Amino acid sequence: MKCFKTGLVLGRFQHIHIGHEKLITLGLNNCEKLLILVGSSDKFDTKRNPFNADLRISLIEKIYQDEVKNGKILVRKINDLTNENDLTPEWGRYVIKTAEQYLNEKLECIIYGKDKNIFKCFDKEDVKNISEILVDRKSLEISATKMREYMINDDYDNWKKYANTNIYERYEELRNILINIKE
Repeated sequence: MKCFKTGLVLGRFQHIHIGHEKLITLGLNNCEKLLILVGSSDKFDTKRNPFNADLRISLIEKIYQDEVKNGKILVRKINDLTNENDLTPEWGRYVIKTAEQYLNEKLECIIYGKDKNIFKCFDKEDVKNISEILVDRKSLEISATKMREYMINDDYDNWKKYANTNIYERYEELRNILINIKE
């Protein structure tokens, strides 16, 4: 039996890499049902947010197809509340409310990479009945920014070190999107 009935992993996933997968694995190991919220789902076609939400979701679902199929993972979109830099308690409440609507039950656990900004997002009162699993971002080894840099430089060998084998076939598609960003 798992520690928690429901859990949440939230990220922009621009695009998913092994660091994200570590967070998701923690969620799967500890939660009966894991919601993955793809943030900034209303943002795409920019250097910071190049990939649209449907593409990001398709990559996650390709990697976790069995877990999605058996209902252990739900992958859904969440738009920014105001803008992508809005890291306020209002945003945290919006995330929790959205997660609970998708799950149709109370959120019991949030798993995320620890950085100085995350503590601005969730008011202690809002998460007093929600467990938080914080993972040191340095232990995640890679960032989506670095993944995009590898693709822009057509450094497939380094990119594939941090990408799941299930999405290797999407490399050229992802790279083409990146190199055609006008911003």
